[in-house]
Amino acid sequence: MNQPRRYLETHPWITFQYRLDQDRLWCLLGEATSKCQHLSGTPLQPALAMDLGQVYLVKGAVATTAIEGNSLNEDEVHELLASKRKLPPSQEYLQREVENVIQGLRRIDDHARAGEPFVITPEWIKEQNRIVLDGLDHEEHIVPGEYIRVQLFAGSYKAAPPEDVELLVDRLCAWLNELLRPLGMPDTPIDLRFFHAFLAATLGHLYIAWIHPFGDGNGRTARLLECAVLAHSGVVPWVSSNLLSDHYNRTRSRYYQRLDMASRKQDVLGFLTYSAQGYVDMLREQIGRVQAEQRKVAWINFVHEMMQKVPEGAAQKRQRTVVLCMPFDRGIRTSEIRRLTPELAEMYAGKTEKTLTRDVNRLRDLELIRRAGGLLYSCIDKMDAFLPIAKNCPP
Repeated sequence: MNQPRRYLETHPWITFQYRLDQDRLWCLLGEATSKCQHLSGTPLQPALAMDLGQVYLVKGAVATTAIEGNSLNEDEVHELLASKRKLPPSQEYLQREVENVIQGLRRIDDHARAGEPFVITPEWIKEQNRIVLDGLDHEEHIVPGEYIRVQLFAGSYKAAPPEDVELLVDRLCAWLNELLRPLGMPDTPIDLRFFHAFLAATLGHLYIAWIHPFGDGNGRTARLLECAVLAHSGVVPWVSSNLLSDHYNRTRSRYYQRLDMASRKQDVLGFLTYSAQGYVDMLREQIGRVQAEQRKVAWINFVHEMMQKVPEGAAQKRQRTVVLCMPFDRGIRTSEIRRLTPELAEMYAGKTEKTLTRDVNRLRDLELIRRAGGLLYSCIDKMDAFLPIAKNCPP
């Protein structure tokens, strides 16, 4: 007669079951689906799309390593990747941690773009752990990409019994693949595709954290799995696939609290709702950033179109430069124009105040800038065709 598995006694919360009887969760998932569709249908210039992709790649990698104690920030990582910064030997491991995660994320992106079928296997999960631990120092009993062989403690949390880890990861993979099965059916509605992908992603993350199958890197491995599921969903754009890592990092104390309550109080629904709310918040922020970039591009194109009404020459170039250098979020005094950029300082060197006044008047006539309360404002709000009229805007 087979002896019952020890994890049933030590980890009774590992049940491979969940409940979704909360209206708020479904509302959040519905909003997240809509926002992913919004982003997926957003046209961006290729160079801008690449820049945003790099920004969110680094943002996600910095976030997932910061949760584990890495102290590098986004600006530092961008400089390291561009070879504009070099860390002292004692800090090189920090760079390696981030670069390992970036490598894992890029491989996920490449695989998803290739359109290859995505099946979660124990070997795939082990490979993610090998990637995040590659080239890093670790204790003797830790083998990157291999399951634990001794009882592991992560702080006060006791990992699953080593003898049960292989079974648990096998069951997890089968469970997640079953959750993802509707994504392989062409007639599955988009909202259901997203619901299944989000549940598989967050539950996979949660269960890797619970099982803790590896000697180190379990959190980073769990979050790579989460990202991979969303990236392969066919619903979530790549730039949005790793937003949850940023959410967890920003709310790190709540993240650990929700992980703890999910096991101690078996509140899986609480973790799912926390993740869904954070994902919606991050999508809102991301959409705002994309819209700001689109607004800027539309404004530049509009300015160039309007400036065609002005005779070509030095004055036209100077006036166009003025309006494109105007800040969007505040007014400026006429006297500040010369100091907005080095280029403008050079253009106005030796020019009289009369020239500056004439340039400003021309731009006001073209309705590219306006004066209010003694200050000059950019008319970029002309691009905001579908925004509600706000109170207290400059006239």
